[in-house]
Amino acid sequence: MTEKRFLSFVLVEGILLTALGLCMLLLPKITSITFGLMVCLCFIIYGIYKSINAFLMRNYIRHYLLNIILGLILAISGVILFVSPMFNLLIITSIIGIYFILESISSMAFSIQNRKTLYFWWLGFVIAVLQFLLGLIIIIGLPSTALWVLGVLAGINFLSAGLALISMSVATKYVL
Repeated sequence: MTEKRFLSFVLVEGILLTALGLCMLLLPKITSITFGLMVCLCFIIYGIYKSINAFLMRNYIRHYLLNIILGLILAISGVILFVSPMFNLLIITSIIGIYFILESISSMAFSIQNRKTLYFWWLGFVIAVLQFLLGLIIIIGLPSTALWVLGVLAGINFLSAGLALISMSVATKYVL
């Protein structure tokens, strides 16, 4: 009985993730802006916490002033990015594009170095080239790509995770 209950929770989570993923894909601008604002709020909250914590722990840590200053820099950065959400999205999208490019170069090197060991090494190389092209599209398309990249990537992630959970739940029900 507990296995069926567990599978029901997995199925519900899969349906929820799939629905959220579809919403993110249908509304990528809203998803991107919301994500950017959440990052800003995290900076603000953590910066305030770090400053207060450093002040309260000043008798126990050596360079507490540096921690207070770092916390204030984080909080102020969060406020500045919160006030300018497009600049925030531009920074986050640039980082994602650069990450894709650097990760693809690493994957290409790995594929080439292990071509004698791995049977389908070329497949990893092809995927790395596609990842490199995606990174270039993101970087070259700035600033317009900043409006949709985060929403589309998050939507694809949620959608694929949801569909995987639904598939596992349904397939397991037939096995039990």
